[in-house]
Amino acid sequence: MADATRPARDVFVGKLGKEAPRPLPSLLRGRHPAQTLALSVTALFVFAGLAWVVLTDILLYRIIQDPLVIARFETAKGWAFVAFGGVFLFMIVYRSASHLARVWRLTGAVLESIGDGILLLGSDRRIAHANPAALRMLGVRLEDVVGMGAPEFSRRFRISFPNGVLVPPDRYASQRVYDEGGPIHYNAVLHPVGGGEIFFAATAAAVRSPNREGPTWVVSVMHDITDLEEVARMRDRFFAAAAHAIKTPVAILKADAQGLLPALTPRHRKVAASIERQCDRIDRLVQNLMVLTRARSQTLEIHPVDLPLEPFLERIGREPVWSHRHQIRVEVSGSLRVHVDEERLALVIRNFIHEACRLAAQDSAISLEAATHNEHVRIAVRYEPTPWRGHASAVYDEYDDVGIGRSVASTIVEAHGGSISERTTDREVVVQVELPAPFGVTG
Repeated sequence: MADATRPARDVFVGKLGKEAPRPLPSLLRGRHPAQTLALSVTALFVFAGLAWVVLTDILLYRIIQDPLVIARFETAKGWAFVAFGGVFLFMIVYRSASHLARVWRLTGAVLESIGDGILLLGSDRRIAHANPAALRMLGVRLEDVVGMGAPEFSRRFRISFPNGVLVPPDRYASQRVYDEGGPIHYNAVLHPVGGGEIFFAATAAAVRSPNREGPTWVVSVMHDITDLEEVARMRDRFFAAAAHAIKTPVAILKADAQGLLPALTPRHRKVAASIERQCDRIDRLVQNLMVLTRARSQTLEIHPVDLPLEPFLERIGREPVWSHRHQIRVEVSGSLRVHVDEERLALVIRNFIHEACRLAAQDSAISLEAATHNEHVRIAVRYEPTPWRGHASAVYDEYDDVGIGRSVASTIVEAHGGSISERTTDREVVVQVELPAPFGVTG
């Protein structure tokens, strides 16, 4: 146990001599296979021994005839061979040990210098070593964590998911890779000794030796993302505050524009109608930001109701928020009812119609369709794309809210257990929302 838990930098601490600078040996693969190298050294030693015995015997018997002198020379010759063999073996072992020691020192230096927290676990699923960055994150000394198993680690540092739910010890990434392979990733929160909390990205991977069933080592990496998480939380708070702050004045502007419409001249009515459309667009953007913020903080709520689909889609199709260059056509096959959050589904459809108005050919029609498909309800937005749709889509994703709308739509539809798909040709683009049972039902 002591050998297994010693820091890598302490291995081979004996000074083997001053080495001249030269390229480091490969860490993953030696220059020669170990068996081949061993056989080569053995064969060389045997050949040298045989050559020494045969050649010296021939020379000795030709020169000397006295048996007593021959016996003494043979003794001396044996001792000479032992001395030669000792020097030869020392050189071979020294060279191999030097390479091995350099690899160990390099591995230990790399491990100690990594800025992320590294935990090394042995085949017994317990911590065998932790680098300085890990010890700083945990607020402990090396001897405090060496030999620690997952249950004790959980009690000591209380690892939880970002939503506050505790991670079961057997679901730690460092434990799962023993059985599931890897690498395995997730974000979590740990509570170090001394208080506070650290958000970190956990990654674990197994180091497996050939012809061995289980992992030899498991490397668990803890990347500190506390600063990034704090920035993300500040951004979410800003979005939520901005959304609430914008919503009220936009509603007032829209109501004032609607109130002025009856008393305005035809030319001024167009201006008021434009103000109303832009207010609706801002309101949709605010709703998108609120959904993104709540989805990230895992506070997005869905309140499904039984909703007749045809009047619902007709109402959205008549809303004066779309481009004056396009006509919205609504086609519903049969009497369809869905069990959804009406406000959230309306936002999904509005996002896709807004995207279609941005990317459809000028003066073309945009179809809003609904039909049954394999006992599911499928809602589709169909339009004729502009020839430069690909370039326009990239521009709108970066400088408009089209990309945000897609992300929000995916979040809401997935929360209902549904899916989104797209079929694109040179003449037609169809974006489809499919709501499966129990959310998608026919009536």
